[in-house]
Amino acid sequence: MAPDRDQLALDIEPVNPGIADTLRVTSADWWSRASRAVAQLAREGRPFQAYDVVTRFGVEEPDNGAKQWGALFSAMRKAGVIVHHGYTTSARPTANSSACRQWIGAATPIPSTPERPAA
Repeated sequence: MAPDRDQLALDIEPVNPGIADTLRVTSADWWSRASRAVAQLAREGRPFQAYDVVTRFGVEEPDNGAKQWGALFSAMRKAGVIVHHGYTTSARPTANSSACRQWIGAATPIPSTPERPAA
């Protein structure tokens, strides 16, 4: 389930009013589709980047790309859906292989060794 955009804007406003403003002017339709895609990627437990939302789920680039992608991922992090997972080379063709943030689901612990049953 995608976090409520307006509530997230209220929660983020004291820390970053610019992101809150961007959330408020983002199309409700785009927000709904993009945030559901991010939530699905988070459930899969593998690292991902913003361009995966475009390529895997067909969510179009927003009108104000850099600001809207940033607001989406900041809001999803604030909602506890994702956590920052380092940097990787962007898969976006127009990014010229620049670095971009990589994310992973917040509730996706991956144990380093399998747990053994208690004896």
